[in-house]
Amino acid sequence: MARRIVKEVEVEAPLEQVWQAISSGPGFATWYVPHAIDPTPGGLVRTDFGPAGVRQGVVLDAEPPQRLVYGGFGAPEDPVYCYEFVLAAAEGGHTVFRLVQNGFLDDEVWDQEYDALDAGWDLFLHNLIVSQRCFAGLPASLAMAMTRSASGGEWHRLLAALRVPAGVVVGDRVVVAAPRGEPVEGVVDFLNPGRHLGVRSDRGLHRFSAEGVELCGVSVYQYRYGNPPLRADVSACWQRWLDDRFA
Repeated sequence: MARRIVKEVEVEAPLEQVWQAISSGPGFATWYVPHAIDPTPGGLVRTDFGPAGVRQGVVLDAEPPQRLVYGGFGAPEDPVYCYEFVLAAAEGGHTVFRLVQNGFLDDEVWDQEYDALDAGWDLFLHNLIVSQRCFAGLPASLAMAMTRSASGGEWHRLLAALRVPAGVVVGDRVVVAAPRGEPVEGVVDFLNPGRHLGVRSDRGLHRFSAEGVELCGVSVYQYRYGNPPLRADVSACWQRWLDDRFA
């Protein structure tokens, strides 16, 4: 029997606005990863995970502006993931967003991937909440980088490389080391100790993860909202930064 991930969050934005964030390429780029999507049944979906590759699928069902289902990702020998996004209007002009991801086998081999994706969705859904609260209506540009590391202690090494104190907590103001000697000043807005650190600056969101060699290794996601967008070489700069410290 396959397992599933179920998440539900309240977003401080009207339903139609959240629908655009979960059903369009520019919308997905504000909180998740770049997508090219035709949000109609049978429409193609192309999801770009940067260094982790591109995956393709198809829209299985759509009921704008409340429900979108798509899937068909994965190698032939892997379970086929299916994503269901459901929106409902809430009080105060807010929207409740419910996510269901299917396709995990009960085999213990899949335990680690299930746990990683379960934690990853917490981070990305937090991105959705914060992007709608703080940067609504602004276009987003995104830089991604990741590298494998098998030497152990990646979380503590990542914090040290970023010059972030080991005892950091949500709400702390930090100055994060970054490529080209351009530090990021902001507030810690997300923390899953041992796995994910999120920093919100005046211009965007900065996400740092340490997930082990079997998963995404050590990774960086940098979202900038508004113009000018991130330079075209920012992903490459972060990639070199990671490779120099963890590869």
